[in-house]
Amino acid sequence: MNSEAVKALLPHLPVLVALGEVEHVTIAAAMLGMPQPTVSRIVRRLEKQLGTPLLEPDGRGVRLTDAGRTLVPYAQRALEAVVDGLDAVQSQDRRTRATVRIAFQTSLGEHLVPELIRIVRAEDPAIRFVLSQGARRTCLNTLVDGEADIALVSRLNPPPDGLTVTPLFEQPLVVLVPSDHPRAASTSTTIRDLASEPIITLKPGYGLRGSVDDLFARAGALPTIAFEGEDLRTVSGLVASGLGVGIMPAAGTPPPGCAQIRLDDPRATRDIGAALLPGAPRAAVTTVLTALVALTARDNRHEQPNPREST
Repeated sequence: MNSEAVKALLPHLPVLVALGEVEHVTIAAAMLGMPQPTVSRIVRRLEKQLGTPLLEPDGRGVRLTDAGRTLVPYAQRALEAVVDGLDAVQSQDRRTRATVRIAFQTSLGEHLVPELIRIVRAEDPAIRFVLSQGARRTCLNTLVDGEADIALVSRLNPPPDGLTVTPLFEQPLVVLVPSDHPRAASTSTTIRDLASEPIITLKPGYGLRGSVDDLFARAGALPTIAFEGEDLRTVSGLVASGLGVGIMPAAGTPPPGCAQIRLDDPRATRDIGAALLPGAPRAAVTTVLTALVALTARDNRHEQPNPREST
């Protein structure tokens, strides 16, 4: 049978399957919600397409012919396969609607993001997460390219063009020096005081590096970069080794071998926020964003998210 004949046969498979179940035209019509004459016409059409009878008289009723009995199991499997396919599509669609993609700066990966996932899963176990982490610029590019629903990054004040922003919290920036550094006992310092110091910082594209560059630019000074890293643990480790000094988010306890000094500049802060593309977010994204706001408000009442973690 050619493909055109198969296409013509497919819409009528439910009729054949119903007749296979009850072997009664009137009952099959009632099962399908069709007029009985319509079912009879479909049977005649099928018989014409197949070139063989499917029903034969049996007393006052009918019964399937051998050809009909042979075909019914195949028709049943074909319909079951279509149902399975539709279920798979609907299941995939449900998973897509309940999946939230988050791109986040690495500094948020050891406390904020894991705690967020824990809270959301406790509230709605159906929500799934797809995560990516990296520099601020990378996270925002992932959002703009439509590969993330939320970007958790710093330096969102003012909001980047074309994005909507939910502010979450701010962290003061401090100067990190080795414990035996001449300034280690100081209570505060300025950016100009650091102009002659070797600076250990992050690579361009990272949020904290942008803050450091802005602080030096506003002070009319140029930093002497000793090393550009990709995470704050490396920066603090190299500061402790005596390679240079760093500018970091304040921590409740300085990293081992380091002292932190208040930076005497009211703009020495790092803001963290959630960036989204414009438009109404999906329900799952709204659920995650609501949990995120509540989580950061709770943390800010007690302690800031650990700033010593990589950024």
